[in-house]
Amino acid sequence: MLAVELYAIISSEKTVLEFLQKNKLLPQNNETNLCHKCHGETKMYMRKKRLATGEIREISTIRCITKGCQTYKSIRSTNGFFTYTDLNARCNSNLSLGQILELIYYWSQDLPIKTVSDLTGRSNATIVDWFNLCRDVCCSLFEKREKMGGQNIVVQIDESLLRGRRKYNRGRLLLGDLRHEQVQDNSADFNSDSDQENQINLANSPTSNRNYGRRLEGPWVFGLCSKIGDNLERRFFVVEKRDRETLIPIIEKEILPGSIIMSDEWRAYSCLKNIGYDHRTVNHSKNFVDPTTEAHTQAIECSWGVLKTKILRKMHGTSAEMLPLHLIEAWYRSINRQDTIFLKFLSDVQKV
Repeated sequence: MLAVELYAIISSEKTVLEFLQKNKLLPQNNETNLCHKCHGETKMYMRKKRLATGEIREISTIRCITKGCQTYKSIRSTNGFFTYTDLNARCNSNLSLGQILELIYYWSQDLPIKTVSDLTGRSNATIVDWFNLCRDVCCSLFEKREKMGGQNIVVQIDESLLRGRRKYNRGRLLLGDLRHEQVQDNSADFNSDSDQENQINLANSPTSNRNYGRRLEGPWVFGLCSKIGDNLERRFFVVEKRDRETLIPIIEKEILPGSIIMSDEWRAYSCLKNIGYDHRTVNHSKNFVDPTTEAHTQAIECSWGVLKTKILRKMHGTSAEMLPLHLIEAWYRSINRQDTIFLKFLSDVQKV
């Protein structure tokens, strides 16, 4: 959907209501809703409400037509996504349905928070809250995901360290607290299938005069990708280690037996053939694509670039608590086309 089409829809409360009813996000006018107090018949109508700012806004409400009751409630209370409740559990959102749709649209287009704030006039806190609500929908769908792969279907796997890099050789160093000799000694253990042998004790290491500050750290992220139609589905998981005991359970949970798994020659993957997978490897020190099996990991390597560009460069990093949500959001965007993700997201709201 184009932005011009969106603003034509949210130009009035009536057109917004018709759009949401058409997409089955709100009840139709002819649908019968019983009163939550007297269980009598209700009717939908428009009423005016004065906000704390002095603005008078038309809102859609459901009102009981029983004499002596006449209780009303907001029409958005029938959909939990559009219902914002305050500390007293009352529906008390200062945003209209059109303004909420506007924020959802900009989230679907993956715009930065600063840009959305400049376009809508909403505060950063409001935008962050609604963007997180959109990610909650993605998380609910992620919990219902099916396994990847299948017979003759290729799944590429890889792991990466999600941390930043120095710019112009200034600032904190990735291995800045170690001398050159120590880095060379520890690099010999790279082919081990356990990260414990690769960990470096920074506390007991001597410092160099050329370095300052702490070492740049970042979590390990395990990634899987597989082609589904025209889309490349990508799944990412934060892991403490990248050893066999950590990665193999994730692979068994996410990939169907009999699938073709392509990876590098990291020793943690050496047992995949023994548990029912067609495992093909590529030695990156010699080739990008194996000349015999044609195995490669170029798709998942490209996915790391997209993920790190957004989280590390555009967002300037995120907290450990929010990182899994952003990884799930990346999964949701990978299975939906950019030009249809807005309407697809609205249809997915019904499933949550």
